[in-house]
Amino acid sequence: MPPRSRRALLAAVVAGFAGSIAGCNTLSEESSPTPTLYDGFDGLPLYVADGVRLPEGVDLLTVEDPVGGRIALFPTDLSDTEEPLSALRGATPVAVVGPDAQGTLMDLCAADGRSYGFASDSWGPETRVAAAVPFGDSLATHLFEGSEIPRDLPQVIDRILNPPRFGCTVDAELSTLPEEFDERARTLGTSFVHGRNDVAGFTRRDTVRVASEADRTNMVLDMRGTIYGGSTVGGDSRYTADQVRLVASFDDHLRTTAPQVGETEELVVERDVDRADDAVEHRFTPTSDQTRQQFTACQHSLVTASEIPSPFSYTANGRFRWRDPRLIREDDRWHHHTPGRAVWYPDGGR
Repeated sequence: MPPRSRRALLAAVVAGFAGSIAGCNTLSEESSPTPTLYDGFDGLPLYVADGVRLPEGVDLLTVEDPVGGRIALFPTDLSDTEEPLSALRGATPVAVVGPDAQGTLMDLCAADGRSYGFASDSWGPETRVAAAVPFGDSLATHLFEGSEIPRDLPQVIDRILNPPRFGCTVDAELSTLPEEFDERARTLGTSFVHGRNDVAGFTRRDTVRVASEADRTNMVLDMRGTIYGGSTVGGDSRYTADQVRLVASFDDHLRTTAPQVGETEELVVERDVDRADDAVEHRFTPTSDQTRQQFTACQHSLVTASEIPSPFSYTANGRFRWRDPRLIREDDRWHHHTPGRAVWYPDGGR
């Protein structure tokens, strides 16, 4: 494989799936329960700015102060940023609703000044809600693909306020880490991509931690992809979880990655590492009925540089595949990709 070939391939995927949705019809840690579908706001106090469309007939409790609710909702065509920034600085999550939601939220995160990141810096018309949740010195970001707004807004808000916890179905711990990395590392943030399509759903989560030594900076990327079978999320029950592929290509040196190749009672793990291109791909395939309904694939990568890049970025993709097993005809598959350039800002917008 010639130099940069894998990165070129990933870039082509980004171009080919600029709208983010690529659907086509042709050993375990503690996790949270499967997300539940909600049809109301459950009496949550919300701040709702003018211009945000809400579902008809909902029982809504609103507040007048952007800092006074559990979450503050704003339209994408902001006249100014004072109110959403005051909400973030008051530890209130902010959601941007409407076309170009991610672009508006990226500007807000830059203006806020804390470290943050996005699993993808490209988006399409299916991303109509984007949110930021303050956590001390960093922000967690959420992107929603395929949610119908305003109908799905209650479920979206529930995901923002109660994101699912992801336990790795297969151990993904790195075999070697720099001495005392866990004690010295700081988290730049976490970025979620929540997706729904015509058959099922998924969640991708990227987290980056960094720690500097005398002659280098170590960065650990934790990329997780949870895939749900159709029946698990109220989708098409014919489609089961069939495969998750986690792909990442770095500008900086890839020192080590996990998990190793292997097979358990639940998953088969395959891996392809390209040292010349500082790229890695893991493929996770379920082997049990339980994991065909839901499983979480995890990839950890240790990357080093002479100093913290600002921004720290990598080309990445979580590729999710579902299967409709058929007795006579050929099995049908459905695909959904999350391609793009992930970007992380250690010093916020400065």
